[in-house]
Amino acid sequence: MVFTRRVLTRTYTDYTRYRRYLRPDFLYRCAYCLRHEYFLGGEAGCVIDHHRPQGGPYARPDLVCFYSNLHWCCNECNSIKGDTWPSLEEYEAGRRFLDPCTPEDDHDLHWRVEPDGSLIALTPTGAYTIANLLLWRPHLIYHRAQVIRWEHERAELVRLSDAYDLDEAGHELVAARLAELSSWIEPPVFDRPRRSRE
Repeated sequence: MVFTRRVLTRTYTDYTRYRRYLRPDFLYRCAYCLRHEYFLGGEAGCVIDHHRPQGGPYARPDLVCFYSNLHWCCNECNSIKGDTWPSLEEYEAGRRFLDPCTPEDDHDLHWRVEPDGSLIALTPTGAYTIANLLLWRPHLIYHRAQVIRWEHERAELVRLSDAYDLDEAGHELVAARLAELSSWIEPPVFDRPRRSRE
């Protein structure tokens, strides 16, 4: 998956002000594990990640408020990533975090998702990202496998409904299940409730 980042006409000195732009630019998903915020407790389950970290030995404090350095990220991946960044030698060898806002860092180019939800690294970048973000966490494997099952079931229902002459009740049942599956594969978006300032 590649995310298309908008070009902003204004900049902020407080990076949290970019939140409302990052969410839709990242399709309401974590830049790394790709889970939709719906499965993370909604908007509150995500934070702004600094791709190049703010701290640590490879800190880039000059990029703290650069939109191109910000990613929408789940709390868990952000916490695990922390200030981790590859050394110059690692980076030159391709051992780095993928940046899913660039076409060459499409997730699908760096790892393959197996039917059981596990990831197989295809590149040094994929291996580095999987290892340093612990993308082999059991609940991530389970979630990826579940999404694959939903997608397979949806495709199979579409194929069967086209192949067989269903009565009205059958069409209604299939349509209801397809709608349910679609809502899990591409969940609805809910904004975080905020108190009004009166």
